[in-house]
Amino acid sequence: MGTAFTISGIRPVLLSHVYPPGEELEWVAGAIRSWDAALVEVTLSDGSTGIGEVGAGIMAASAVPGIVEALRRYAIDQTFAHPLEVGDRLRSYTAFWSRGGISSGVVGAIETAALDAVAQRESAPAFELLGGLKRYRIEAYASGGLGSSFEHVAQWADAQVTSGFRTVKFRAMKDPDTTISLLEHVVPRLPSRVRFVIDAVQASASHPWSVDDAIRVGLVAEKLDALWFEEPCFATDLAGYAKVSDALRITVSGIESNSTLEEFIRLFELKGVGLAQPDVSIVGGPMNFQRVANLARDYNVGCVPHVWGSAVTFSANLHAALAHGHVNLFEYCTLPNPLREELLVEPIQLIDGCIKAPTGPGLGVRVDPDIERKFAFSAGAGHVIR
Repeated sequence: MGTAFTISGIRPVLLSHVYPPGEELEWVAGAIRSWDAALVEVTLSDGSTGIGEVGAGIMAASAVPGIVEALRRYAIDQTFAHPLEVGDRLRSYTAFWSRGGISSGVVGAIETAALDAVAQRESAPAFELLGGLKRYRIEAYASGGLGSSFEHVAQWADAQVTSGFRTVKFRAMKDPDTTISLLEHVVPRLPSRVRFVIDAVQASASHPWSVDDAIRVGLVAEKLDALWFEEPCFATDLAGYAKVSDALRITVSGIESNSTLEEFIRLFELKGVGLAQPDVSIVGGPMNFQRVANLARDYNVGCVPHVWGSAVTFSANLHAALAHGHVNLFEYCTLPNPLREELLVEPIQLIDGCIKAPTGPGLGVRVDPDIERKFAFSAGAGHVIR
C-alpha cells in the first residue's frame, strides 16, 4: 500500500501507574507518586492504529485531551503521502496557538502515532520509514539517580554498573554546594571504566542557581572528568548557557524541554551547548527530531535524545536514534516504571551496555483495553516539582 494514508480517528489515552505506599520515587524535588503518560491513538481509514506520546504528559497529562480536540478538525479525513508530513501540516494550520510547548508535543504525538500505524500496516519497523537503520545497536546510558541522600544515589549507580551500563547519569541536589558534595561522594566509588553525567535539572528546577554557581559546580564535574554537564541553567536562560559553556572545558548539554526547531537553532547560534538533547515526544515528532539532529551535526554539536516516559516515548526515540547517523548514545531511564515494560511488544534487549534494534512492525508498543483498565488514569499526581 505504500506510505500514503488518511486519518479517520484520533483519541487521547491517559494512563497512570500509581506507586504503592512506600514505593514512591523520592528525590530532592519531592515524591513521584504516580508515573503518568499522555498518549494519542490515531486510526487510519483502513483500520490500522498507532500510538504516540506527549512528553510533557508526565507532568501535565490533563492538558492533553483539550489540545487533541482542538487539532482534530485539521487531521480527521486528511490524506498524507507520508507520516513525516503530519507535523508540518498541523503546525501550518495552527500557528496562532501551537508554536511550542505542550501543543507541540501533541502535534508530535499525532505524527508519531501515524508513523506507528503506517509501519505496522506495512509490516516494517518504524525506523524503515525514517530512512532505515544507520546502526544495528546503540549504546545506552543509565539515567535515574533521583535519590534524596548521597548513599541512595551511590547505591543506584552501583546497581547500574552491575547491570552492564558503562555510563550513569544522576541528578543534582537543590543547591550547588550539596551537589558538589554529592559529586565528591558518588564519583570516586565508580569503577575507572565507568563514565558519569551530572544533570543539574535546569539548575535546579524551581529555584535556579546563579550562573557563577553553575560554573562552580561544572568545574568540579570537570575535575572529576564528567562526560557532560546537563542543563546547568534555567531553560530560557540562553545567555547563561553560553557563559557556562565558555567557562568549562567539559561539554554542556540541553535543552530537553525545547519544543521547537527554532529554540535549538538559537541555542546553537549562541554556542550554548556542545550536546543537544531533543525528544521526539517534546520537539514536535520524529521529523523535527531529525531536523534537530541534522542541525546539531552541521553546528558540530553532539546529539543524544532525551528519553523519559512510557514505552511509547522510549520506542519513538529509539527508532529515531537508530535511523540517524549523528546519534550514537541513548538515554535509558532505569527507574521502576511498568508503563515502559508492559507496553512493549518485545522486551528491551540490553547486551554489553547496548540496545539492539527491534525487529517487529511499527514502534513495537501496544495499548489495549486491558492496559487501559490496569493503568487507569489517576489525576493530580505525576511528576510534580517542589
